[in-house]
Amino acid sequence: GERGCPVALAQSLVIASGRPVILVPPRAPSTTASRVLVGWSASREATRAVADALPLLARAHAVQLLVIDPDPRVERHGQAPGSDIARHLARHGVSVEVRVVASDGHEAASLLLALARAFASDLVVIGAYGHSRLSELVFGGVTRTALREADLPVLMSR
Repeated sequence: GERGCPVALAQSLVIASGRPVILVPPRAPSTTASRVLVGWSASREATRAVADALPLLARAHAVQLLVIDPDPRVERHGQAPGSDIARHLARHGVSVEVRVVASDGHEAASLLLALARAFASDLVVIGAYGHSRLSELVFGGVTRTALREADLPVLMSR
């Protein structure tokens, strides 16, 4: 009798399952994984999400890799944000467009979802809970916002 999956249940599945989770909103698009937006943060969680989504990415008609406010340190995004993972995806037959944007004070999660809509994405791929769980609960974060506000399917991995 519920209208959808409670956020707490979705959070538990993402955190504890050890598997990718695709959260589908009640009014999901009629197609899935034709146009995919990947939220890239150069984190372990984002890397895992891309690896888990690889079969879907390989079949997609269009894939956009979105980097918001890249960290120029070599161990993070480096001088060419998204280029390493784009090359990796290309080796697996995925044609990907890298898009680097500044948040300009906007919340990263809201910007990601807005850009997914602008790209006409029917699936978003993100790593889940890259920060400590307490930090996510206090400050929100991309994972929490995506769980609550996404109006298209979201694949999350941790």
